Amino acid sequence: MRKSVRSTIILSIVLLTILSSYSSVFAEGLSDVKDEISDLKDQQEEIENKQGSLENKTNETEEKIEENQQQQTQVTDQIDAINTELDQTQRNILAKEKEITDTNNQITQLNKDIEDLKERIKKREALLKDRLRTLQQSGGNISYIEVLFGAQSFGDFINRASAVTTIMNQDKGIIESHAADKKELETKQKSLEEEKKALVSQKQELENLKATLDQQMAQKEKLMVQLEEEEHQLEHYKMSLEEQQETLAAQAAIIEKAKKQAQAEAARLEKLAKEQAQQNGSTGGGSGGSGGGLSAGGSGIFEWPATGRLSSGFGPRGSGYHLGIDIANSTGTPIKAAASGIVTRANWSDSYGNVVYIYHPQYDKTTVYAHMSSLSVSYGQSVGTLQPIGAMGNTGESYGSHLHFEVHNGGWDYHAGINPMSFLK
Repeated sequence: MRKSVRSTIILSIVLLTILSSYSSVFAEGLSDVKDEISDLKDQQEEIENKQGSLENKTNETEEKIEENQQQQTQVTDQIDAINTELDQTQRNILAKEKEITDTNNQITQLNKDIEDLKERIKKREALLKDRLRTLQQSGGNISYIEVLFGAQSFGDFINRASAVTTIMNQDKGIIESHAADKKELETKQKSLEEEKKALVSQKQELENLKATLDQQMAQKEKLMVQLEEEEHQLEHYKMSLEEQQETLAAQAAIIEKAKKQAQAEAARLEKLAKEQAQQNGSTGGGSGGSGGGLSAGGSGIFEWPATGRLSSGFGPRGSGYHLGIDIANSTGTPIKAAASGIVTRANWSDSYGNVVYIYHPQYDKTTVYAHMSSLSVSYGQSVGTLQPIGAMGNTGESYGSHLHFEVHNGGWDYHAGINPMSFLK
């Protein structure tokens, strides 16, 4: 089975088992340390591969963020252009409304003119009636011809002809005035009605344009919200990648330190073995077993890290997947190491808040303790079983005071948590 990240505590365990005064033990201890050095080199290579993969993912994510931001810039420019057009359209609508109001005022004035014209027509009709009464005093229907032929003399005829001509000209003028006023009225009425109709049509077109622009604006604003949410998710994902890189870098540093110490120990044991061989005249034999003592894991290897109630289990939750369990209790409740090990991370995370990672070489597993209100341990520190490492809290992306507890095979791996319930006592 492929071994995962080790820590300096491995070296401590190995050293405790290999230090002996007998030559056979020297040989077995030296073999164990060399095996451990080989394992540490394998783990270094594995971490380097993971770091390379994370770097590629980070670069890809940064490119996506840049593309997203360019899209946001384009959409922002489009929104600005739509806003400008909306402002102009609104001004045009207001101008058309003013024109319609002015036209309505003109129509109102025209209606007043119509009433005035009706009054003039009424007066002219009264004047015509007076003319008829003057010429038709006999009460009969005397025509203009009868008036002329009723002349008593040629002079009387001339006078009567002149009077008739005057009356006829006046009547003709009245009739022509009636016709002209009527035509003017009809022309004004038609012109204003057509103008009002055109203005109403133009206003409707502007309102239709505004409705279209409003719809475009709503679509662009919706797209902007989606892009901003996408950028937020990408930034969050990028931060998680950076957190993984930080964790791997911490694990790599511990492994490098352990490897150097193991190499120094191997050199020391080789020297001791040679000295012992010279003293005894021969090298110590014995095949000896490897100092593996490491387990692939089994039930009941970890203590409960905190008291409280199990508020959320491992597995699907909502639209995501819960890669640990939640133990709820009041803020400040002590958090303890589930088993002895070495701290590979103890700091702040945007998602986990105050968090501690502990690698347990005896089980080849890593435990994670998240959302703590405070930390009591530091990076690289060795801890014992049930040693306090912090206090329960509600930091990071958390909703209520609780401990988020994870278990990973080997070193911590972002999406590779396993069910802690299988390993708790």
